[in-house]
Amino acid sequence: MKVLLSTPPWETTELWPPLGLLYIAGSVKRERKDEVVILDAFCENLTAEQFVARVREEAPDVVGMNCSTHTFLTAMDTLERVHNQLPSVYIVLGGYHATFAAPEILRDYPFIDYIIKGEAEVAFPKLLEHMENGTVPKDVEGITYRTDDCIVDRPSVLIEDLDALPFPDRTMLGDVRYGYLFQGIPLTFGKFTTISSSRGCPFTCSYCSCSAFSGGRWRYRSASNVVDELEMLFRQGYRECVFVDDNFTQKTSRVEEICDLIEQRGIRMKLYCEGRANQASLPLLKRMKRAGFNVIYFGAESASPHVLDYYNKKITAERTAQAVANAKKAGMLVITSYIVGAPVESKKDIHHTISFAESLRPHGVQYNVLDLLVGTPLWDNLLEQGRVGPDDWKTNHRVYEYYPEHASQEELEALVNDGYDSFIGAWKSVQGLKELIHILLVNSTARSVILGNIRNPAARKVVTDGLKQF
Repeated sequence: MKVLLSTPPWETTELWPPLGLLYIAGSVKRERKDEVVILDAFCENLTAEQFVARVREEAPDVVGMNCSTHTFLTAMDTLERVHNQLPSVYIVLGGYHATFAAPEILRDYPFIDYIIKGEAEVAFPKLLEHMENGTVPKDVEGITYRTDDCIVDRPSVLIEDLDALPFPDRTMLGDVRYGYLFQGIPLTFGKFTTISSSRGCPFTCSYCSCSAFSGGRWRYRSASNVVDELEMLFRQGYRECVFVDDNFTQKTSRVEEICDLIEQRGIRMKLYCEGRANQASLPLLKRMKRAGFNVIYFGAESASPHVLDYYNKKITAERTAQAVANAKKAGMLVITSYIVGAPVESKKDIHHTISFAESLRPHGVQYNVLDLLVGTPLWDNLLEQGRVGPDDWKTNHRVYEYYPEHASQEELEALVNDGYDSFIGAWKSVQGLKELIHILLVNSTARSVILGNIRNPAARKVVTDGLKQF
């Protein structure tokens, strides 16, 4: 058979490779003799029409697409067009949104043949076998399908041995130029990719569906397996790489072993990762920085204890402040993110968070209005309260749609803008200038970002707007 795996058509500047599709492709190629093609419509910024034209050119037997809540309706529109023009093609859907709304999708979208929930490396090759033989996939775990006018919804399963998975074959992605941009400003300039060294999350933040997707379990690849892949990437010319793990620093001893092996093997790459504030000691971050981890991202979310409790975040503002200070002492670029709009959060609370972020003076900030997404505890609470409409599961919702009495869209967006203005203002001091000079001296990524954006209009605008506020 010929299998086309794709991201949905979309417009984005966040150009990260579709690692999930690469893992699935690798598993199919290991288990079967199918021809597998990957089409990254998301990062190629394809329209639905362009996507369908590409599918017609490839003429696959099977089209598999992942989707999020944000891209779900676009994915459905696109796949319906594929079905109308190529009705004999099997269509398989996966990803977070499909995992949490599988029966509803099959009920409302008859052109979807199968849904794979959760991780698909084991299920998809088995499902292809049934497609090829025209048999009912009764033995395939983690899928949802129709039979005898009924919807069969089997529970998802997890991959236990991540080391056993083949490394993603990034040559399947063609000539798409991937990179890491933050607030429209490029942070990477060499050959760039991403890597996943662990999966899942043991935490249950109320705004996040990662824990539900992974059954509340965190699984990790061995340090040697991770560095084997990094060494392969280094030999292939990659020089910048983001660890996409939600919990990269979860196990300190593993991180330290990864760093030891990176140095022992002479791997010289600029590495980026996300960490939790309660797993960010100064010795650990210094060790990571020596191995090439130049950038770290912390989800701070709020400075108010009762808001953090609402999010079930399990960290404190004090711990976040210490983590940011440790990362800066280690010579790392630090990005912190915040969420505004929780129903328990007053405008005074939000201003307190903005002041807190300003006091930390991270090198980058991200402010987001709270999303209420399918698969999260917050969404489940709305369902229990009977506040969700019959079609609300199909789209993303901001908090002001369900709690308009708390804060309007305009008010929350204005507060987000206040947060970004405050971030710029935090650097307008003698101490801010000293910190900027220091990070340029000790962090090669910081130097690359400055030099690489000298002629970037978006970066110049940030600097110009900041100077106007003096």
